[in-house]
Amino acid sequence: QNAVKSAGMSLRDLRIAEVVTLDMKMENDRPAVFRSRVKLSFKVLAE
Repeated sequence: QNAVKSAGMSLRDLRIAEVVTLDMKMENDRPAVFRSRVKLSFKVLAE
């Protein structure tokens, strides 16, 4: 959700968001950070 929301601030007409990978970083034997790699599709407006 954060990736799509952030992209929506500078891109218009977002079409598809595809989660490519998920991972997490461990600290002290506990999950500390969750990350996702996302591909976004958007429409290009011709002038």
